[in-house]
Amino acid sequence: MTWLCQPKSGYSRKIADFDNDGWKDVFVSRGDVASPAMASQRHIDQPSTVFRNAGHGRWSARTGEAGSAVQPPPRDHGSAIGDLNGIGRLDVVVSALSAPAEIWMNDSPGGNYWLELKHEGTNSNRHAIGAQFRISAAGYTQFNHVSTACGYTSSSAGPVRFRLGPAQTVDEIEIRWPLGTSEVLKNVRADRILRVKEPRG
Repeated sequence: MTWLCQPKSGYSRKIADFDNDGWKDVFVSRGDVASPAMASQRHIDQPSTVFRNAGHGRWSARTGEAGSAVQPPPRDHGSAIGDLNGIGRLDVVVSALSAPAEIWMNDSPGGNYWLELKHEGTNSNRHAIGAQFRISAAGYTQFNHVSTACGYTSSSAGPVRFRLGPAQTVDEIEIRWPLGTSEVLKNVRADRILRVKEPRG
């Protein structure tokens, strides 16, 4: 993997669980800011990179498996994530300088479970920006919050996403809405989009 030794520019970093095993992975869109006239001196076009979190501080480079290293690299800049085909795995959309946008469809092996929380504010803002979520499943606790910002000139809309590994049920979900009210849901079935609405006060 000689590409790891080359100078790299990282634009839009995504920390998300792409294989639904409960451990968050890393995607980085790359491309140098130098002009093409300097291409002989610097690595201008660089493949975006993927790193899989194997848990307990262990990581592995998966750029080759993701398909980025087998094609001529563009100058990737912005990126956003979402489940584009509704099968519970996160895909990536990447913008490139002077090139068409890319769509990275996630075909990682299935078998793990997931839950997405489609949120709606009432007393606070309609999109519930700033709401915080804590879930407990299979002895593990995860945290997330509502924010559309996700990297260089990029925005990821949609539900708050949790990847659950082998857990078919979420034991507990705690929701803290932006204005300070909170609620707890228990024994929530996985593999679905759950609509949650802020209680009116």
